[in-house]
Amino acid sequence: MNNAALARIVSAQAQLGAQYLKAGRYRLEVQSIRTKDGFKGLSAIAELKVVSAERTQTATEPNRIGAVVSYVENLSDVKKNGGGRFKAFVMALAGAEEAELSLEQLAKFTGDLQAGAFLPIDCEVFPKVLPEKDGKPGKVIEGYRWSTVTPTDAELAALDDKRAAAKLPPLANALA
Repeated sequence: MNNAALARIVSAQAQLGAQYLKAGRYRLEVQSIRTKDGFKGLSAIAELKVVSAERTQTATEPNRIGAVVSYVENLSDVKKNGGGRFKAFVMALAGAEEAELSLEQLAKFTGDLQAGAFLPIDCEVFPKVLPEKDGKPGKVIEGYRWSTVTPTDAELAALDDKRAAAKLPPLANALA
C-alpha cells in the first residue's frame, strides 16, 4: 500500500468535475474568478451562472439556464496564450481597454474583493478548428467571443445586494 498516495488523496479537496460552456450564445453572471496552481499548471478560472442561453449549432444543446459552468485557461504554456484569452474575458467583463488592465486592477477581480462577482457578461461559444499538425487533422475546440454588458442602475443596485449577501464590498468599493 502506498501511504504517500493515500495521504495526498485524503488531504486533497474533492473535485466535483467542472461543467464547461457548450456551443451557444449566453448571458452569464460571474460567480467568482480565481487562479489555481494544479497538476496541469497555473490556471485562471471563472465560475459563471447561465442567465440565458440560445442554441447556435443544430447538433449541440447549450448549457441550461441556472447551471454554473467553468471557463478555464491554462496559463503555464505561454505559446498557447491562455493568459491572453483570459485577459480578453476580464477586459470584456470590466469594459476596459488593454492598457487599463494593470496587475493591480486584475488582482481586484481574482482576489478577496472579487470585483467581477455578479457582473453580467455575454459570450458566444463556437467550434474552432485548429490547424493541421504532423499530418493529422486539426482538433475542434471551443472558441469564445466575450462582450461587455453595461448594467442599468436597477441591475447595479441588485448586484450590490447580491454582493452584500455574499459578504463582499459594494462594486464601487471593490473597483476603487
